[in-house]
Amino acid sequence: MTVAAPSDRRSHLGPAVATVLGALLAAGLGPLFLVGLGGSVGRSSCPGGSSASAPLGPGAGERVGATEYGGPGDPSSGSVGASGVDLDTHPDSFAELGGTTFQTATAMGGLPYDTPLRISWGARSVIAYKRDIGLGGGPVDGLPRDIDLWWELAGALRIPYEDGRWSGAVRVARPPASGAGPLLGDAAEISLDGSTGGAVPSGVCGAPAVGSTPAPVTSGPRAQLLSDGLAAAPAGAPAAVRGIIAAGNQIVGTPYQYGGGHGIPLDQIASTYDCSSSVAHLLYGGGLVPVDFDADSSTLMSWGEPGPGRWVTLYASPEHVFMYVAGLRWDTHNAAGPDDGTTGIGWHPLVREDDGFVARHPAGL
Repeated sequence: MTVAAPSDRRSHLGPAVATVLGALLAAGLGPLFLVGLGGSVGRSSCPGGSSASAPLGPGAGERVGATEYGGPGDPSSGSVGASGVDLDTHPDSFAELGGTTFQTATAMGGLPYDTPLRISWGARSVIAYKRDIGLGGGPVDGLPRDIDLWWELAGALRIPYEDGRWSGAVRVARPPASGAGPLLGDAAEISLDGSTGGAVPSGVCGAPAVGSTPAPVTSGPRAQLLSDGLAAAPAGAPAAVRGIIAAGNQIVGTPYQYGGGHGIPLDQIASTYDCSSSVAHLLYGGGLVPVDFDADSSTLMSWGEPGPGRWVTLYASPEHVFMYVAGLRWDTHNAAGPDDGTTGIGWHPLVREDDGFVARHPAGL
């Protein structure tokens, strides 16, 4: 659980503080304790200690004040959130601020636990999940302080680590309701002014749809790896290829977990992926597999047509699968050496060894 510390910038003090705060509030001493911590508690108060902020509705997006917490330079934070989860194993976590319980921490409208949000800083965006709460503090850059970013999540946004003391403005958005087209040409581009598109999985608020963010475009004949880890699609590529690249861009940097991403419809965004589930996510983004397609790497050894394709080639074995899309490799790890880009799930610029793999491609691609 996050609260404002004396610096008004370091904010995470862990579940034990929640117990202390609860006792203080029950005894009528809470306000004195909060004054000692410094700062206000987000936006103007509502009955029950909730925030007066309007709910962040589907399709909405706004700039909010944000802080970072946790990590080796912020030992007071610990790594267990108010929800009880170990945030070290859930690095894509954020805390909604404004109160001492999940019912009163409503700086962004009182999002349900595990609600996904698209969070943007500069030119980079990530999907993160509400797994923590906190009181917050004074304004940040003139904006109400609404959200606390776990330090590994902040790092995924390329926010510089400042020992848990960084603060600044980020944009948060929740995509609209399901029904948006799954392919690139059927949806609007997400921009940092809050406009966005996508589908919300059943029972979960705010998850983006596959292909909802059109891929950037490059004039060259091959896909291009951009500085933020995303990929630009060739302008002359078929719509299916552009949809594959757009879907890959959605989950770049998502944590790897063996078995992650399996067992859910492909129009949902998982919090973790493995090699085959991430490839299935991309294939669905290109309109090449049904929403309930769920195959492991050995099954993908016989998927599609044999041999390399013109635009898309899968390389599958009983243990692993990776693919090339318009000349850029999609893989779950840095398999071609230290110059091969990110170590996680995403686009990689170098060609890797394919001995022991079977080459397959989608029909027509």
